Amino acid sequence: MDALRRARWALRNWWRGRGRFPPYVVLPLEGPIQELSTRPEAPAVLRWLLPVSPGPLTVRGLRRLFAQLAYDERVRGVVLKISCSAAPAVYQSLSEVLADFRQRGKRLIAYAEQFGPFQYYLACACDEIIMPPSAEWDVLGFYNEYVFLKDAIDRLAVKVDVVNVSPFKSAGEPFVRNDFSAEAREQAEWLLEARFDALVRRIAEGRRLDPAQVRALIDRAPFSAPQAVALGLLDKALYEDELDDYLQDALPPPARGRLVDRFARIAKRLRPERGGEARPRKACIAIDAVRHRLRAPFERYARQEIAIVPIEGLISPGRSRRLPAPLPLFDDQLAGAETIVALLRAAEQDDQIAAVILFVNSSGGAALASDLIARAVRRLKRKKPVVAYLGSTAASGGYYVSALANCIVAQPLTITGSIGVVALRPYTREAFERVGVHRVALRRGQRAGLFSDAEPVDDEKRQVLADLVARAYQAFKQVVAEGRSLSVEVLEPICGGRVWTGAQAQARGLVDALGSFEVAVERARSLAGLPADRSPRVSVLTPRASWASFLPVFSRAWPAVDELRALFGATRVWALAPWWQADER
Repeated sequence: MDALRRARWALRNWWRGRGRFPPYVVLPLEGPIQELSTRPEAPAVLRWLLPVSPGPLTVRGLRRLFAQLAYDERVRGVVLKISCSAAPAVYQSLSEVLADFRQRGKRLIAYAEQFGPFQYYLACACDEIIMPPSAEWDVLGFYNEYVFLKDAIDRLAVKVDVVNVSPFKSAGEPFVRNDFSAEAREQAEWLLEARFDALVRRIAEGRRLDPAQVRALIDRAPFSAPQAVALGLLDKALYEDELDDYLQDALPPPARGRLVDRFARIAKRLRPERGGEARPRKACIAIDAVRHRLRAPFERYARQEIAIVPIEGLISPGRSRRLPAPLPLFDDQLAGAETIVALLRAAEQDDQIAAVILFVNSSGGAALASDLIARAVRRLKRKKPVVAYLGSTAASGGYYVSALANCIVAQPLTITGSIGVVALRPYTREAFERVGVHRVALRRGQRAGLFSDAEPVDDEKRQVLADLVARAYQAFKQVVAEGRSLSVEVLEPICGGRVWTGAQAQARGLVDALGSFEVAVERARSLAGLPADRSPRVSVLTPRASWASFLPVFSRAWPAVDELRALFGATRVWALAPWWQADER
């Protein structure tokens, strides 16, 4: 079988390798970029009837593309046109892809009309950085805004009671404060400082500057492109149409034999160039023009595969689903425990699957739903290895579902930790009465109205909520202690809702390794005992897509609202990370 595959590979590469093209490929990085695609595929009939969007760029897809570009000897380098957006952890993964490409002896040129902090972070992984002469280098650092809703909620005559495990578990603060508590400000500051330090270090390494000098330059910015060139922040100030000439100057003269020269002279006599001048060689070509002509390296695959189970968005009871629009607290995706547990059970029973990678990109959610998923991970772990890869955010419930994995991998800037729970209890009777709506309740049972938003929270009810939070918090710590082989006493100073970066979490024993998703794949391959000389097949397990999931948004709007009401009405205790950040630039 390998011989047949190798013959097919050789034939395909021979066919693709016919002819030549300009040595520099222009690759635009536009729009949002994700670590990998976990979106279920549309039904085949729907793909045939309607154009289905291919979705955003992914780091995994770009890694495969750069592997082809590095393998094909006709490609000398890549011009990256950077106008993308991504989480800091995704930019770190992309930087590793670019570093691997450069180590293969290829050249990387970054071109952008404007740089944000992490876009420039990515550009510093390239050999050269170019901007138009009229552009401004305005990498000014980070400016984060946080939203607090207390006064707005008071004006609506709504009250919210918050019971949490410690002041660091600050997910409920926006409802009951107009500013940070001291503890919440402390952890927001250290997370922001970690990002700024990572940016400064990357600029210092990529531009060969002293870190103190980089900080001073950021404080003095913005600079015009020519000023940035003089300061060592850019290599050239060129317009996009000048790139071809700039790269052409560095190209060696074409090597041609006698026979080629003879045919070239005959062709020139038969069909002379207009104007008597030879057509200049082009140095650049768009990626879309050569993607289907790139040769690819030969890969041998293991018989078994590694399955990816995605856990993205707000962790909730029931099925995974999407909302018609993002919530103020969360995004538009709900990671349903029922769906994820079913996927984990399917992976447990499939002998073709040698290991499972949990791809976690969630700031948490319902404590019960998180525990149900953790239980399924514990069962799966008895039969085959489980590796958790933490995406841009894997905190609170996102860490809860990861803690029992055999190995946890994250990027240095992954938001993780936040081990703790919180209870949010709104009181809306006065808000209803303000608009003339009177709610009259009948009850049987002393505490029947404990979770009703029409009942105020007195001392007794607050104590009951505190007991619920304490039990859920203790269960959370037990799961982490079991998964990380740490005592509860050792855990307490790093729990209490404290949020860490991936690097800080590794130093505290909450993460095993730092790196991209490929590190998680290699750990899973090693733990499963798959052969090192064969690439593991990696596939995403997703529930079978229904037609409804691809219909227009308005057809799902009211069911989603109804699901939200049920979700927030039924969920008692949340394993939820702080969600203060509203804007970053």
